[in-house]
Amino acid sequence: MASSSTTIDARWTPALLDELTRWVSGAYPEEGCGLILEGDQRAWRFHPCENVADKYHRLDPEQYPRTARDFYMIDPMEFVRADERGEALAVIVHSHPDVGDYFSAEDIAAATFPRDSEEEPLEPIYPDTDYLVVSVRQGKADGATLFRFDEALGAFASVKRFSEQELRGMAAPVA
Repeated sequence: MASSSTTIDARWTPALLDELTRWVSGAYPEEGCGLILEGDQRAWRFHPCENVADKYHRLDPEQYPRTARDFYMIDPMEFVRADERGEALAVIVHSHPDVGDYFSAEDIAAATFPRDSEEEPLEPIYPDTDYLVVSVRQGKADGATLFRFDEALGAFASVKRFSEQELRGMAAPVA
């Protein structure tokens, strides 16, 4: 599970960042997505996932008006299978094509339980899970930001910005 502190985990290796960057960049011009899972000895691995947003959009465009160009959806069975393998969810990864690595209103809605009113506090679906948003411009990742739910703020907050060099495995991530 993701650490609740604000320190950056040493498991953010150049190889892990390079692998996930290649995957989400390859999805361009659509949003790419995947999971960072924690297995034996707390080791992390990147698990690439298909963005199933278009499939849901084709089945029910009223309920799912967005497509993979501006929305990501991971098959819920990916989470079940990871759990069955004994792997814990550490980070949910997705890209933003040509718009930057911010945590959008859609990202917040996807990461939290529905609320009856804006006055109700946000409640994360996966409270111990971080979110990495990778900016992909013209098919090339140019940065990423890690977001974590901050209970004191009652909101998602940026905890780390990864540079283009870090994402390409050319530099070790700096805490």
